[in-house]
Amino acid sequence: LELALATALRVLAVGLPAVALFVRVDPTDLADGLAQLLRLPARFVLGALAAIRMTTLLGDDWRQLGMARRARGVADTGRLRRGASMAFALLVLALRRATTLAVAMESRGFGAPGRRTWARTARFAGPEWAMVGVLVGIGVVSIVVAVAAGTWRA
Repeated sequence: LELALATALRVLAVGLPAVALFVRVDPTDLADGLAQLLRLPARFVLGALAAIRMTTLLGDDWRQLGMARRARGVADTGRLRRGASMAFALLVLALRRATTLAVAMESRGFGAPGRRTWARTARFAGPEWAMVGVLVGIGVVSIVVAVAAGTWRA
């Protein structure tokens, strides 16, 4: 029961910020603010921004894979087998896309050492500050719960 509760809390800790991010906050504004105003490492912030932008493509890719399989007549075998096969194909597609994106970002100087310039100034408004507050709050609550439960390891 404790393991189930801990797992549920971890899923909430990861899922809640993701839901909040996709509902109210523009990922580009959030990334600009995190890098320019809060001075987080630009390489990490831009990598996370690219990942967020690419996650929206996964749903479209899944639908396209399903339609392509259906057009070829291989879509009606077992659900589990079809799901595993499509998940593997989606993984391969995502890895290829990530490799291409990494090469493109590297060639444009995203991994260059030194101070980075920005195309636009950060606009860190209410939703972005609320998101940062929620994330910090989740971190603080998880630490407090771990210390209270005696499972905190420094």
